Amino acid sequence: MLTRRSLMQLAAGTVAATGARPKTAKAREDSNAGGAPALTGRPPNILFIMADQMTPFMTGPYGQRAAITPNLDRLAQAGAVFDNAYCNAPLCVPSRTSMFAGRLPACLEAWDNASEFKADVPTFVHYLRSAGYHTAVSGKTHFIGPDQYHGFHQRLTPCIYPTHFAFMHPWSKGPYWIEGTSIQVGLAKLGPSEINGQIDFDEMAFGRALEKLRHYALPANDKPPLFLNVSLTQPHDPYCAPRKYLEMYRNAEIPMPRPYGDIRKLSPTYEWVRIVHGLDRETPSPQKVREARRCYLAMCTWVDDRIGQLLDELQRLGLAGNTMVVFTSDHGDMMGEKGQWFKRIYLEWSARVPLIVRWPGRVPAGKRVGAPVSLVDLLPTFTEGAGVAVRTRIDGRSLLPLLDGREEGRDREVIGEYFGEGTIEPVRMVRRGDYKYITVNGHPPQLYDLKRDPDETINAAGRSEYAAVERELRARAEKDWDGPALKRKVMASHEERDFLRSIKGYMGPNLWKPDVSLPLLADDAAWR
Repeated sequence: MLTRRSLMQLAAGTVAATGARPKTAKAREDSNAGGAPALTGRPPNILFIMADQMTPFMTGPYGQRAAITPNLDRLAQAGAVFDNAYCNAPLCVPSRTSMFAGRLPACLEAWDNASEFKADVPTFVHYLRSAGYHTAVSGKTHFIGPDQYHGFHQRLTPCIYPTHFAFMHPWSKGPYWIEGTSIQVGLAKLGPSEINGQIDFDEMAFGRALEKLRHYALPANDKPPLFLNVSLTQPHDPYCAPRKYLEMYRNAEIPMPRPYGDIRKLSPTYEWVRIVHGLDRETPSPQKVREARRCYLAMCTWVDDRIGQLLDELQRLGLAGNTMVVFTSDHGDMMGEKGQWFKRIYLEWSARVPLIVRWPGRVPAGKRVGAPVSLVDLLPTFTEGAGVAVRTRIDGRSLLPLLDGREEGRDREVIGEYFGEGTIEPVRMVRRGDYKYITVNGHPPQLYDLKRDPDETINAAGRSEYAAVERELRARAEKDWDGPALKRKVMASHEERDFLRSIKGYMGPNLWKPDVSLPLLADDAAWR
């Protein structure tokens, strides 16, 4: 029987949330690279770790020399890194909705940060629960609407963002400055911060996740496999971090954005996101850009430190050998590249995400996968790993064949769709092979040759040498896509939600507020 004493004895082991860990990256690699091989006949536990707005280009596994991310480095060395992973929408809610459902945003009506995630949509959590998993989430979900679980047995924390229609911005107004998403706010608080909303929330999410792992490791009969989603809010702007982490970069050579011209030469539609972010009002100084990047790197190191503690705890509890660990983010961050910040566009720094998978005995250590993949591929990956068949329509493909050698990925493609603030027209992106094609309803397309021009300095659309590629990608982008009809649908949704939020007192702080499981100090029969 689980008692307060047995729980406290387990939690008081050699590693605590702020306790000692192996001192060197090499020691951490050696102690965490696997443990016992994956057990046969039993589905793996799954630890799914998410950051928020983390571009891969500011992390060690993706070549950023200035980044201090030893735990992501060792996770990559013990697992596989996807070098061309994308979000399916460069904005929090539609990206997460699409990821959980394994479907593209338009078919889910995941338009923006105030779009309801409907309860009748199956998610990978539902599938894992149907396979007998105990499912829990600690941290940010950004679910909008009455269903705040979408298959989870437990929510260990509330969400940091509203669960209703607050963050909706009607296209009928045209592009306009949004203070809360602008550089005037996002770059205003650069520097050290020991306590703020993001840090407090992430510390809570991290602590509850450790508690869940320790409680799960206690002896019990007929224990189900565990799916634990740990979802942090950093390094999302505003960019500020505890002094300890900023000091790590005091004398660092902070990488600056590559020289750029006017982004509107690539497409005049980028004027919309410039207005939303306040870049038509202000150009950040080189000093501010450097400090923002230093703070962002420090926030990435804060996240990396917590990842390391989670990996160490898996090892200490004897869970590492049969646990699949997946790390990613919901989207990236432009970080001043081409003069742009945050997300909301389909250029690489905004649309790309880190994606690292470690599964001892199943995923080769140190593998790099070059095929284009995206977050909708996680649903079939989790279900294949759990041994459960997908019975409903999805748009993703399992990543496991790319990891175990069954597939090279030459025919893989990524589709992205965007309808949020920063555009006033439906946007679709296709990545296939070395090429990326972006279509904006009613405007000329963009085509980028990412092999020859990885920094996306030239829009090759209309060039004769790319005519065949452009025809092929345009046909794919236009397949099952009706831009004018989607625009009407989006604007009708704006009108309906704008009416609902105009009702006095309707969208209070407790509307659709989820129940949160209390800390575990006694018997927990949640999986019985």
